[in-house]
Amino acid sequence: MRILLMCHALTGGGAERVCAGWANGLSQAGHEVSILTDTVTTPQTYRTVPEVAIVQCRFRPLRSGSILARIRNRLSRSWSFFKQIRRLIKEDKPDAIVNVLYYAKTELLLAKLCAMSKVPIIMTDHNAYERPKGVRMPIWQWMCKFVYNRFFDRVTVLTRPDKEILERRGIRNADVLHNPLFLTPSTEWGGKEKTVLSVGRINAWYVKGFDLLVEAWSEIASRHGDWKLRIVGSGDEEVKRMLLDRYDGDIGNMEFKPFTEDIVEEYRKASIFVLSSRFEGWGLTLVEAMSQHCACVACDYKGRQAEIIENGKNGLLCRTDDARELAAKIEALISDDGLRERLQEASVADLDRFSEKEVARNMERIILKACRR
Repeated sequence: MRILLMCHALTGGGAERVCAGWANGLSQAGHEVSILTDTVTTPQTYRTVPEVAIVQCRFRPLRSGSILARIRNRLSRSWSFFKQIRRLIKEDKPDAIVNVLYYAKTELLLAKLCAMSKVPIIMTDHNAYERPKGVRMPIWQWMCKFVYNRFFDRVTVLTRPDKEILERRGIRNADVLHNPLFLTPSTEWGGKEKTVLSVGRINAWYVKGFDLLVEAWSEIASRHGDWKLRIVGSGDEEVKRMLLDRYDGDIGNMEFKPFTEDIVEEYRKASIFVLSSRFEGWGLTLVEAMSQHCACVACDYKGRQAEIIENGKNGLLCRTDDARELAAKIEALISDDGLRERLQEASVADLDRFSEKEVARNMERIILKACRR
């Protein structure tokens, strides 16, 4: 099949990395794959195999910073994208189009209509379809999820709870597609340190539940002085001080560490990994930590992390927004060497379902389903 993927960049975020992985997997499966993006001039962070064609969506922005220039740039960009997408549909005649995170979504729908094409469009979404109390969903996200999704042939969501939300709203074109694991599961797991690890953007402390994690640690740290809590992620010093000041700095052995490209080494050294988020669309850092034999504790947001962890079998689950239960689960792993080691060993047992190859194969099935409609 001839498959066109659309993604605004091949550098930076997680969805962009996933797009590159899909392209490589589909190409290696024998499909003719191309990626349409508007940041070709930026060096690719995520490499694609030579067989994947990269097509740049071009437009010439005005240099002025005035409001009028910004409006004109926006209209010019949309018009350029519309023309180029329409040309690709008419001339290249792709069998399917996969759009990552609603990139140029309106231009794509209009281009398909004006080209009088029946090419199926698969839209991929990469975060949760609901938010906990106190966290608002931006209006543009709400529009994409509950309005635009009605116009696509298939929509991929990360978890079954998200698919059920769409179905309750009468949107029945969704398929569950997990994000792929890009790390190779470790075959060795000796040399673990007495470290409890968490990873995420510090400035997003409320969503990531780092205040809950610090509170949980403050309850147990004095009983386990030889253990350390390490939170790895980019963020402002004021936010770090705010989290520490909540407990007057009396929280035992704890440190913040800037995000590192060698995050795998952090996973390898840590004995325990904690996902403390109040809500999480899925949990890629959780899967990465499991791949390096961390015993994991995850706050389960309405069944999403339960698609990764079976409680007591390959990790521990606890309620969101509950520092006391989180503290109890962490302390159980610190205190019980047998439990910790059993979960460390079991953590990698079922990760093949998240491999790049398996996720690309699932994407291929979804594309074929869309083509049969």
